[in-house]
Amino acid sequence: MRLTRSFVARCGMLAISIALLLAGAALAANSEFVIYSFPFAPNTIPAGCQPQGNLTADAAGNFYGTASCGAYSHGVVFKLTRPVPPAKAWTESVLYSFTGGTDGNSPAAGVIFDAAGNLYGTTSAGGTADMGTVFELTPPASGQVDWTESALYSFQGGASDGDKPLAGLVIDAAGNLYGTTFQGGENDLGYCRVGCGTVFQLAPPATIGGAWTETVIHYFFGGQGTAPTSAPILDAAGDLYGTTISGGKFGAGLVYRLTPPPSGQTTWGYRVLHAFAGYPTDGDSPFNGLTLHGRGVLYGTTAYGGSGQFGTVYQLVPPAVPGGAWTENVLYNFNGDHVNPGDGASPSGNLVFDPEGNLYGSTSAGGNYNACVVGCGVVFELSPPAAGVTTWTESILHTFTSGNDGSWPDGGVLFGKNGILYGVSHTGGTHGEGTVFGVVK
Repeated sequence: MRLTRSFVARCGMLAISIALLLAGAALAANSEFVIYSFPFAPNTIPAGCQPQGNLTADAAGNFYGTASCGAYSHGVVFKLTRPVPPAKAWTESVLYSFTGGTDGNSPAAGVIFDAAGNLYGTTSAGGTADMGTVFELTPPASGQVDWTESALYSFQGGASDGDKPLAGLVIDAAGNLYGTTFQGGENDLGYCRVGCGTVFQLAPPATIGGAWTETVIHYFFGGQGTAPTSAPILDAAGDLYGTTISGGKFGAGLVYRLTPPPSGQTTWGYRVLHAFAGYPTDGDSPFNGLTLHGRGVLYGTTAYGGSGQFGTVYQLVPPAVPGGAWTENVLYNFNGDHVNPGDGASPSGNLVFDPEGNLYGSTSAGGNYNACVVGCGVVFELSPPAAGVTTWTESILHTFTSGNDGSWPDGGVLFGKNGILYGVSHTGGTHGEGTVFGVVK
């Protein structure tokens, strides 16, 4: 989800004044390369523009994602095909252009694969009630070239259903899809007048071609969390973990767990694992999803808060005794512009680990304040503490300049072939409409 506009509103003229102090600041060494620049939208609209959300890779190393624009100006799902040597250029193809009708409108997150090679995702609008959809893209049959789009579900909003899914999906072994909606569900006048959001399950049909079945498995409400903007993740036991950007004990968002119902029951168990307290000791507004690593430890980011006020990377450690309290550790506080010139601000997208236990991610702001008022964003690495040390060490792998390299990376990063980190920038590039980039760590 793009955070830069809200960041401008939060920082105001402060970022502009500090930017002047950083005119001579040195930027991190450039280890980034662009594999695709989205074209200038008014001239080549069908190709898509301004990508956002996470990339997804197939077994061959090709990338899939979503972007704005398209043949009908309502968004696209795109594929970037890896070049076969001696060719060097990646090839973009649009798998589907949304029409803005019942098929969906404005995808705001990435897509995922099932075992059969079908792609699934969400649109934040469109559908039968114009409140968003869950869609499926089926690969072309033998001898054909076109993917087939199906709207599996149209959200209806109101007290009983979700509205405006801004996040992607997760799939379990049985083929059930899980996701969140930003609003919808019962109104809570103290917190949200259009509903505080939902977690939903979409179950596949018993027979091919039948209707998928949607079930709202949780309605968010006030102090128990509001406005989820990230997809939940699954553990091996089938538990779902996720975040909300607001609500909770302190109103700064929270991390939750949903436990599947016991046999013969239908109600999922809901528990708040951590409520963020905000500046100066804790994070605020966890826009992005979680990463599960090690023995049930959760890792994530907050867009704001922390000692530097520009977001955090945090860790949640499960209790030694089931039912006990989870322990939160802030691994890093982003300082944006005023403590560590060139540092990132407002982390975006999920985190990824390498085999050595280093963490990688991106920030949608910070870094180069000369080229962008709120900074153009960075790709960062966090290294775990050495023996006898408690603090993680941050390294900036790339600072975006808003030039050909891109600006405002909104979707986090993933590891591709040869250990290279890949992601998307919302703007910048050769035509100013965004990029797909790689960073050598």
